[in-house]
Amino acid sequence: MKLISVSLLALFALAGCQSYDIMQRNVFSDDDGNIVNVDYGRAEKEHKNTFISPMTGKEMEYHSKLLVVVELPDGEKIKAWQCMNFQRTGTMYKSDNGLWLVHVNGFTTLIYRQTEEDETRYREIYRGVLCSTPKNEDDKKKSDKWRKLKKDANGKWH
Repeated sequence: MKLISVSLLALFALAGCQSYDIMQRNVFSDDDGNIVNVDYGRAEKEHKNTFISPMTGKEMEYHSKLLVVVELPDGEKIKAWQCMNFQRTGTMYKSDNGLWLVHVNGFTTLIYRQTEEDETRYREIYRGVLCSTPKNEDDKKKSDKWRKLKKDANGKWH
């Protein structure tokens, strides 16, 4: 039994298990009423992914603790990490296997899947607009870095 437990622990370590906290959820809807849930998280440790520099053509590293867990309309879940964003706005996330890109830009989200013909190209499979932001009921996840501001007698915020 002890050998099985140690083996499982080693397997999880090799698989790159990483813990993270979900901080916010947004719900998006497309023109056909298909719903996508996007959970925004923050990992304990930095995650490394790579990208090809458009200037040099060399592979470079990008590090971030931010990730999203996306539930597609068919129930499939995607975990994608913040990556280098060559768009002018928003935040881009990429799955570790490179199959998925998620571009979140305020009130909209775009989801792309890698094409079978060319691993460097992606096809848009979902375009949605924000329709709900459910309240996070987990008070334990509130950061002590945030504080409430108050006005003093002179009207200045503190």
